[in-house]
Amino acid sequence: MSRIVLFGGSFNPIHKGHLAIAKASLKQLQAAELWFLPTLFSPLKNVELASFEHRCQMIERMIKPYRKLKLSRVEAEREGLSYTYDTVNVLMDRYPQHQFIWLMGSDQMVKFDQWYKHTELIDLIEFAVYPRDEQHTIDKPFIKIKAMDIYPDASQAIRQGAVHYTSAKIVRYFMENALYVDSIVKESLSEARFAHVQAMTELALRLADAHHLDRSQVYLAAMLHDIAKEWPKEKLKQWLMFVNPDYLNKAAAIWHQKVGSAYAARVLQIRDPRILKAIAHHVDGHCDPLSQVVYIADKCDATRAYDTTDLIDLAMRDLKRAYQLVREKQMEYLDKEKHI
Repeated sequence: MSRIVLFGGSFNPIHKGHLAIAKASLKQLQAAELWFLPTLFSPLKNVELASFEHRCQMIERMIKPYRKLKLSRVEAEREGLSYTYDTVNVLMDRYPQHQFIWLMGSDQMVKFDQWYKHTELIDLIEFAVYPRDEQHTIDKPFIKIKAMDIYPDASQAIRQGAVHYTSAKIVRYFMENALYVDSIVKESLSEARFAHVQAMTELALRLADAHHLDRSQVYLAAMLHDIAKEWPKEKLKQWLMFVNPDYLNKAAAIWHQKVGSAYAARVLQIRDPRILKAIAHHVDGHCDPLSQVVYIADKCDATRAYDTTDLIDLAMRDLKRAYQLVREKQMEYLDKEKHI
């Protein structure tokens, strides 16, 4: 019989720790394959999930180079909550030629008595446990997987902007599909600045609809336009020295637009030049329609202290004229305030 390791979890998203655990488990358990089993829902976690299909797509991208790592969509076959006991029975009936081992973290091991039909599960299948906390003692009947780089809580950290915990191709996928964007931006900004970003994004999407622009492009450009707004001046300077030293001759008040665009490209893996341009010119403006929408929305959203009703009405009808008028007013303001 072939030994197959079953690695269940939300994988929201999959990260480098998941991959390290999978490879180490394959080796230590001398298994033929390891199957990732993403959950539709999680009975024990109150966390909003990316869609099942999006999470599957990210898993497939992560494990593509490894022939012994597979993806199973068995959880999608069941309606409502799916428990490990049910999943194991389905797989044992379907693949009688396999011997299955269920892999879980020590944080789940300590909750094992909460699992549905956990006593019956022990008789059905072997369990292997990898350590997530040094305080957890792993005893029989569980097989202990030796410690490795598991990055505890990395999925949550990624959803809050620590995207280095996963591969660039996964970051590119979830940004292109607008997954976790809201939480990443929220974690990067103060409450007041995030409220502005939300308000201007809402306005930008209204303008996008009025002028038949790509909503996904507008959403990403608007949500990310101020991603570097509240960075310390020294951090902005360091980035500019690396990506565009000549820009240091510009006023410091606009550094964040160029740095934000570079951060979106280099860290958040945004590849669309139109999105990057709109971010890079949201303060001083640019003549293409996407940049105009982001520029206008940034200056006219509901969080501004001045009445922008007439400007918004004009922008809904005539984007180019509204952009020119808003830019004139903005240049007057910036000149008066000596920000540029």
